[in-house]
Amino acid sequence: MHKDDDEARVSLAKDGRPAGGDGGGSGLDRADGERPLDAFVSGAAYAALGLLGGVFGLVGSFAQDWTVGSVPVAAIVLVALVFLMARLSGLGMGGRLGATVPAVTWGIVVFVMSMRRGEGDLVVPATTAGYLFIIGGMLAAVAGIMMVPPARPPGEWLLGKAARTRR
Repeated sequence: MHKDDDEARVSLAKDGRPAGGDGGGSGLDRADGERPLDAFVSGAAYAALGLLGGVFGLVGSFAQDWTVGSVPVAAIVLVALVFLMARLSGLGMGGRLGATVPAVTWGIVVFVMSMRRGEGDLVVPATTAGYLFIIGGMLAAVAGIMMVPPARPPGEWLLGKAARTRR
């Protein structure tokens, strides 16, 4: 063993991180304590949220035209659910990115489903219910995203460490 190795282990122990060869650290830990498995789980969670937004957009596109009389009840309920999907996803993931991922995939799927195919078919027609579903859903998604508190202090992206507050 070298003296430098001992000093590095003492330094790591003072920081609260496990020292190298004692079975504690794998050498892959980042300075902020996040491990590679944490990154994988976060990526899988974002992928699941993207899938949720896509499935919700697909199912909603087929169900949005259900009405009671002339009132597009399904479109109104779906707009509220889009808001809840974005807001709860963001709160669950701890930031606006968690709200943005399902909202964007929802928007892409709904946009594709509202395009007329070569045969003349389309899923989301140009009706009151269709417009309410598309425009209302986009506004609800943006509102849901904006109501999620940001994960980092405002201005940190511009100022870097200067904008961080001490705890």
